[in-house]
Amino acid sequence: MSVARVAGLRVAYGRRGPEALGGLDLEVGAGEVVLLEGPSGAGKTTLLRALAGLTAEFHGGRAGGVVEVCGHDALRGGAGAVAGSAALAFQDPEAQAVMARVGRDVAFGPENLGLPRDEIARRVAWALGRAEAAHLAPRPVHALSGGERQRAALAAVLAMRPRLLLLDEPTSQLDEASAAAVLARVRALADDHGWAVVLAEHRADRARPHADRVLALPGPPAPPAPAPPPGGTAPGPVRARLEGLRAGHGGRPVLSGVALDLHAGTVTALTGPNGSGKTTLLRVLAGLHRPDAGRVVLDGDDVTALPAELRVPRVALVPQAPGRHLLCERVDDEVALGLRLAEVPARERRRRVDATLAQHGLLHLAARHPLDLSVGERERVAIAAAAVLRPGVLALDEPTRGVDPGARHRLGALLRAHARDGHAVVVATHDPGFVRSWCDREVALAAPAPAPVPA
Repeated sequence: MSVARVAGLRVAYGRRGPEALGGLDLEVGAGEVVLLEGPSGAGKTTLLRALAGLTAEFHGGRAGGVVEVCGHDALRGGAGAVAGSAALAFQDPEAQAVMARVGRDVAFGPENLGLPRDEIARRVAWALGRAEAAHLAPRPVHALSGGERQRAALAAVLAMRPRLLLLDEPTSQLDEASAAAVLARVRALADDHGWAVVLAEHRADRARPHADRVLALPGPPAPPAPAPPPGGTAPGPVRARLEGLRAGHGGRPVLSGVALDLHAGTVTALTGPNGSGKTTLLRVLAGLHRPDAGRVVLDGDDVTALPAELRVPRVALVPQAPGRHLLCERVDDEVALGLRLAEVPARERRRRVDATLAQHGLLHLAARHPLDLSVGERERVAIAAAAVLRPGVLALDEPTRGVDPGARHRLGALLRAHARDGHAVVVATHDPGFVRSWCDREVALAAPAPAPVPA
């Protein structure tokens, strides 16, 4: 039985922007899992949003064709027409939360369906369990790691019990064990409950075993990736040192006694399960989270008490959801912003911006609005905006989230080149292939012990 039907779907963003989708046809049946593959900018997110009734016109674009979900016109009726039939977990889980605590946020959707209180409670417990997030229910959303937020966002859409489940990069911030468990449970929802599932994944190797079929979307031709620099070099001087670091959130310890040196000429990977403190460590390094104990030293200077703005450009952090921090209306202006604030002369600024856009494969997007780009393309813009400052320490939190294999290779080569120029690079990641290919060493953080249950 057909749950969703797409015919001749054409979508473009902006009045004169290129088409994100050009005449797409798709039919999804009950109990079927369809995997969307394709490079960044191929239209995977656009298709998922259309199926959820989030129309292109709302974003200043234009659309045509047919999108039906459970017999409802999603293209013209909008999200309201399919609210009880389709639910979408966004690629950026940080933008999805509505309520302050996880349990309340998961209950928000069923509450808006007008369900009885006991049914809401049953759905919340069931959804949290399916997303392996039951232990997160009392936690504040703002204190979660990226992977924990991803599981909480998945629980929020599962609680709606939609006939069409739409997932945009649902495992991009999860460790390998959590990703495998989530995808297996999604497969079980299709098999046991007859849900139709459409999911987009750049880490397609994870998802293919759970899919009935794959829809490959062609994307724009990718700029050639730079060749990796030849050979490695011996580590140079210490650019950053963390000593005896202890930090947490709301009295809950995350890091305890952490010591780490970041040397010039090296790329260091921070790994570990969700909630082990990778993001917290990077935020402490950048001055965005005050440690409870320990020191942060940059190029021999103790900067523990210095705020983030006084650590730039010695350290630059690209956070997990960089699209939320893009401020300008053009990509080239976004990349130039830090240089302009540093009062770099206009001619030198233009030269560095153009070179950086070319290095990151962004020249063809220079005049586009950053928010019209795919999440993977926004990641590249944010990384370019940090790299153009030539920081002594470049810190990136899950930089391969939402990017295709070609962009992943390009990023790795650029980080190696940045390190060889005498800088240190540190990357928090759940991508073991990226670690093996591009990083000099791996520092694995352990998850903190669970807090004792009061007697």
